[in-house]
This record gives sequence, C-alpha cells and structure tokens, in this order.
Amino acid sequence: MASLRVKLQWFWLLLYAVITIPFAPFVASPIKFFRGGLDDDAKSPGSLILLASSVSISWVFAKSIQNASTLGAQYGLVGCLAYAGYYTSFASVGIVIYFLRTRKGYRSLPEAINQRYGPLATLSFGLAVLFRLYQEVWSNAVVVAPWYGPLHSKEWWLAATLSTSIPVIYSFSGGMRASIMTDTTQLVICVGFFIALLAVLGSKMPTGWDWNPSGTCALPASPQPLTYQMCAVDGGAQLVNNTLVNLGKAQFTYTNASCNYPTIKDAQLCTAVGGIYSQPKCSVKSQLACGEHGGQWNPNAMWSLHGGVDLLIVALLQGCLSYPFFDPVLTDRAFLAKPTTMLGAFLLGGVVAALFIFFFGFVGIYGNAVATLRPSWIPESLYKGTLGGLPPAVTGSIGKGLFQVTNIIFVFESLSTLDSTFTSAAKLLGPEFAGLLEDGTPKPPQTAKIWHLTMGRIIIIILAVAGLLPLIGDAKALDATTVSGTIVLGLGPPIFALMFVDGYRPLTFHLPFWWGVGLGVTSQLSSTFTSINMSGFKFGNGANALLLGTNVIGSVIAWALMFITLLENPLGSALTQEAAQGNNFYRAMGRLCRRRKDTVKEGSGSEPPVQEDIQQQHGQHLESAGPTGGGKAAGLPGPEERV
Repeated sequence: MASLRVKLQWFWLLLYAVITIPFAPFVASPIKFFRGGLDDDAKSPGSLILLASSVSISWVFAKSIQNASTLGAQYGLVGCLAYAGYYTSFASVGIVIYFLRTRKGYRSLPEAINQRYGPLATLSFGLAVLFRLYQEVWSNAVVVAPWYGPLHSKEWWLAATLSTSIPVIYSFSGGMRASIMTDTTQLVICVGFFIALLAVLGSKMPTGWDWNPSGTCALPASPQPLTYQMCAVDGGAQLVNNTLVNLGKAQFTYTNASCNYPTIKDAQLCTAVGGIYSQPKCSVKSQLACGEHGGQWNPNAMWSLHGGVDLLIVALLQGCLSYPFFDPVLTDRAFLAKPTTMLGAFLLGGVVAALFIFFFGFVGIYGNAVATLRPSWIPESLYKGTLGGLPPAVTGSIGKGLFQVTNIIFVFESLSTLDSTFTSAAKLLGPEFAGLLEDGTPKPPQTAKIWHLTMGRIIIIILAVAGLLPLIGDAKALDATTVSGTIVLGLGPPIFALMFVDGYRPLTFHLPFWWGVGLGVTSQLSSTFTSINMSGFKFGNGANALLLGTNVIGSVIAWALMFITLLENPLGSALTQEAAQGNNFYRAMGRLCRRRKDTVKEGSGSEPPVQEDIQQQHGQHLESAGPTGGGKAAGLPGPEERV
C-alpha cells in the first residue's frame, strides 16, 4: 500500500504537467508574453473574473497554506487570522496602483519609481524584487518536497526539481499568457478539493475543544525528587516494566538541575561558593495529560500578544504598508485590464484568497485538537507533525484518500505560484532592467522588444536553477515571509508617496528604504550572533515580541523619514529627467569614449564640440520625458517653474 501511495503522489505531478504543458501557447509577441493579452481597456466581466482568479491563486502559495495550518495549530483562530492578515495586500496594491495609472499615467511600478526617484532607486527596488522572486522558488519547493520523501532523500530532491521544472517549461513558452490561462482552472480545482477536505475534518473534530491550544500546566507538588522519567509520565508517556512507552506522544519539557557555575554539579558545593543552584523543572504542554495527573490547565488568553495577536499586528502592518509592493506577482497584474476592472478584480481576489488561507488554518486546529484530546487516534510516527499542524501528517493520520486530496492542493498551489514567479522575473530582468541599462529608463511591457523576450526566457531558466540552491541548507518557509517583510518595511512609504508627490526626489525613496533594509538585516543577524543585542526592540510578552517591536518601530521611523524629505523641497527638483536619464551604462560609456576622442583632437589642434553635444542630449532627454513619452513627465515642474 505504501508503494501505491508513492505512485499516486507522482501521478499528481504528472497530471499537472499533462494539463498545462501541451496546452500552453507559444507566444512570439513580447507584449502578449509580458502582459498576458489583457489590454489596458479590458473591462468585460470575463476579464474581471480572469484577473481575480489569477491574483488569488497566484498569491495562495504552498508555503502560505502550510504556514496558516501551523499557526492554526499554535494559536488557534488567532493564528488563522494572523496569516490571513497578509492578504490586505490586495487592497493596498489595487488602490495605490489605481491612482498611479489614472492620475499619473504610469504603465509599470519601476517606471514610476524611476521618474520620481531616479535610476539608483529603480535598481535598489529591482534587487529587492529579485530577492523576493528568488525566495519564492525555494520556499515553495521546500513545502512540496516533504510529501514525497524524507529531507534530502532522492525522492525529496526529485520532487523539488520536478515541481520547479514543470512551471518553467510552460512559463518559458507562454509567459504571462500561459500563467493567466491556467490560473482559473487551478483555482477551481483547489477550492473544490479544499471544500471536501474541510467537510471531512469537520465531521471528525473532537468535542470539548476551546479552540486555543496554548497554555500552561500547574502540576501538584511531588514529595519525591523530580526525575526525567516522572516528567515524561506527567507529559503523557506510560511506564511499563520500568520502560517509557508512547514517549513520542508525550508533551513535556524537562530541564536538568544546574548551577550557574557550569563545572559544579553538586548543590551544596554550588551554594557554598556563592553560586545559584536551580532545581530540575518539568513543563507539561498537554491539556489532557495535565488533567489526568491532577494538574490545573491555564489556557493563554486568546486575544493577547502571547496568544498570537503579535503576529496578527505584524501581518496587518506588512500587508497594508509594505509587503505587497516588492512582490511583482501581485503588482504586475495591477497594470493589466482597465483600472476600474483591475481594482474590482483585486478586491474580489483578495477576499477569496484571504478566506482560503483563513479556513486552511483549520487543518492545523484539527491536528492540534486531536493530538491533544484524542492521541490514540494518531499513529506515533505522525504524532509530532499532527500536533504541530503539518498538513501531510494531519491528513495522513486520517487516511490515504485525504492525504492524496491535500497533496493535490499543495501541488497545484505551488506550481501556480511558480509560473507567476518566473513570468515576473522575465519581465523584471527583460524590458525593465535592460531598459535601465540601455537608456536610463525601465521599459514598460507595452514597449518590449523581441530581445527583451529572449532575455526574459533565459532569466526563467537561471532563476529556477539558482532558486533550488538554498535547499542544500536548512531553509524555512515561514522565514520567507516574516524576514523579507521586515527587510522591506521601508519600501511602502515611497510607493504610497508616488500617488501625490511631484518632482525628482531620490531621498524620499532611499532614506526609508535603506533604513528598513538595515533594520531587517540586523534583526535577522541578531538571532545568529549574540553580540548583536536587539532586546530593546521587543514589544510585549509574546513569542514574536522582537518581530513585533522591530516592525512597529521600523515602520514609524520609515514613514517619518519619508515625510521629512518632503519638507525639504515640497515641489521636488526640476532636473527630473536629466538626472533620471543621464546616468546609465550606455550613455556613460559614450561620454567616456567622447572624452578620449576629444583628447586626441585637442592634441591635433582641433576644437571639440563637446558643449554642443551635451546641449543636444539635454534637449533630447527633456523631450522624451514622461511615462507616455510625450513631453515632460506628468506633474513635473519644467525649467520655467523652478522654485
């Protein structure tokens, strides 16, 4: 039967490949490859449904549903809400880009950043986006691979490679067009199977559960000296012939006796030399075992920082103010269809995605409830995973049929995210980065050329290979969200400012952005190097106190820095286009070659017309300004309007 389960699991990957790769179009048009065939004036109900389906399924990542499940197991309903809080991102992106398109006329986010903040800001933004796309590859693969084998086994690596390679093939062929065409089918399949999964879990849910798994146990005092064996029994293990049985299902933590002088083990000697001797401690984490051994179970307050509200606040801060703007999987689609159609699609898609995430957290709630109240229902080999809310263990403890249903959901969610990831990478490093190097302005997809499409296809393959390299180490899926979200908390303020600021003002981008990057990197390093002490940033008593404090303090300072830069020059610099377009690779090389040529002419006595060339370039720059290429940039002061 085990071999049958393995064959069925590989069948789902094969099935996905069969229904996507043969039907994916081969797109030769760069515009259709990068825009998916949804024109700026698309406003039909079909376009709205198509776009809403695409944004919702593309942002319900495999790692997202796994994180929602584990947080549900850890914090109950608050954990489900916490991860669903990130899906306020849809409203933020939809509203901001709606105004950027209707009021400013921009056709892509890099184009807007380049117009207001310059090439260096565009490059910095692009690198942050590239980091995000790189994370998406390994964080989805590391969630799918455990369904097929133990960590780093042959089956594990084969699953990780295949689940990445399949979307590479049809993304390489059809780009955004292929991604959007498959999204609606993927969403219908995932929602259908998920409803069946919830129905089964609901019918098997044990009664007497308070929906809040976290708490502490106060055990009665014991006249005997506390031992590991006694603590294990209190935690749910059984003692048979002086041997611990069911130790894998016991929930406890035993702390040995210790002296603050590590070399001293004797209690009397420790006290004699002025040391502090700590008695052994036992912490029981099982509600059921606590009651069975005469203890008092004290559940944590659900709506408290300790009960998971700290993660909910972090999710709302990042989701509303920063996190979505460095994910081109979301922002690229906000420039498709008519602006009003796009906004409606984003609001609808956000609701669908948030509900999917919230209710998937119930998989973890069920797993923790059964492991705590009905441990006999679960095989010992699956107990720890079920207690922690890992979907393979939770559904595997019920039966092979439900295991396969959940496996299908994970495969389809993972691959639907990766095709959007590869498409966005092609657009970023195709027309946008190439345009920045070519003439100082990122090219919107409406103006993409054939060589941009070729470069984009090459990038898809490079990203797929590079994105699998972190799997060699110990990558964690939740880190891909919380850590990267903290690093870019300074990206939100300059993006929001694009809706109302005019002029060329690079500091408005760089000060908050690099403040967020510095703070996020330092916070991450503090968990590795003890010499970096960030305890002063902690807020509250929850397990995520440092994460919460870092995001609250960091966001306040980032927004303050943005507003301070606006006070310096309310209208912005008038040298917008000369500054924005004058610093690029090709033009810099041209100036260098011109200087060398002029030096040679000076040696022969001829007069170099350098000033005339510069004046001609200056005029060309100003004439090509603006997001649509017709005159000066929208809303930017010209030379006659300088303050």
